[in-house]
Amino acid sequence: MRHRDSGGKKEAVTFVDAATGRSVLQLTTSDRRSVHGYYDLPPWSPVDGRIAFTRMDAPDAKTGEIFVMDADGGNLVQVATSRAMSPNDGAMAQWSADGRRVYFKDRDGQARLIAWADPDTGERGAFSGDLRMICPAGNRQVYHTVCSDYPDGEVARSKEEHGMFVQDLDTGSASRIATVADCWRIHPRKDEISDWHLFIKHTKWSPDGSRLMFVFTNEIRYDKKYSELPRVKDVYVINPDGSGLKRVGEFGHHPLWHPNGQEVLTNSPFEGSQGNRLVLTDVDSGRQRLAAACVPGSGHPSFSPDGRYIAVESVREGVGTIRLVDAAADAVEPLAQMVVTDHTHAGTHLHPVWSPDGKQLLYASDASGTAQLCVVEV
Repeated sequence: MRHRDSGGKKEAVTFVDAATGRSVLQLTTSDRRSVHGYYDLPPWSPVDGRIAFTRMDAPDAKTGEIFVMDADGGNLVQVATSRAMSPNDGAMAQWSADGRRVYFKDRDGQARLIAWADPDTGERGAFSGDLRMICPAGNRQVYHTVCSDYPDGEVARSKEEHGMFVQDLDTGSASRIATVADCWRIHPRKDEISDWHLFIKHTKWSPDGSRLMFVFTNEIRYDKKYSELPRVKDVYVINPDGSGLKRVGEFGHHPLWHPNGQEVLTNSPFEGSQGNRLVLTDVDSGRQRLAAACVPGSGHPSFSPDGRYIAVESVREGVGTIRLVDAAADAVEPLAQMVVTDHTHAGTHLHPVWSPDGKQLLYASDASGTAQLCVVEV
């Protein structure tokens, strides 16, 4: 049964950004929220460029729908329903590497599921587990234990059980490749933090699918609540088979692989600079360098697939700006500017994400009062 918003229609409109003069394609114009997955999860199919996204009635909605549309917003159709909504990333809808299925988060009561739908055949299914990121090469995905599913005391006591998992999407079988305890054991402050509320998040494949990075932390949920300070917040890397676990080091926020698969981009302090900068860290040697010096580190920065550009967004006094940084030339230009109505985790974050060919950036905007999806050409 198709939702009232679907039926192969097109909502898209084009407008000119008043600040930059660039043409923007607003893909959605519904009175319901439309959100993509995250800044590290391209919503385009790697095969035909169709876009997968989530639609819901309100930021606090528990149920929403998974939609697919053409790259120009045409042929908008509902393909599934999810019972696992989040205000900023919906059900984290994303395509399989072969472009056949859309995977998304779902629930059956309290049980977390990774569900899927084939937009062309209508076939659907689900596996036990959660969803974080589909591998860009091969039919598998990675996810982590969600600490909010457990009482605080169990989080502190369950280091040997909680961790990260690689799941085979042909069979649904998941293997735990690292535990919280594995990370704790190689941490330089392990004696100090032995009883802390530690967890893993932001599990991310390298661009070629040969390696994984993730964040080991107690930040936000537990650090101030239990006076577990200074907080733990480190990048780790590991091979998909569980070998090669390595702590890369502390960072500021929002880590993402460089397209070279050897460095991680973060907003972090850098020697001789004030505030956060766009810092690249080699995951093997630990050597750091500035990705660009022309802008500070902010928002959710990410490299274009060819490594030439960095998209950087910031929000100040109700105005959001997306900038394009030429990393080689160390030069910056504005791409888009918009009113931001509710820049909170319960509202709308821009989350600019690159198309696989590096020619477009998609972002969420609530300038109209409701989250919509927009695309700007690079």
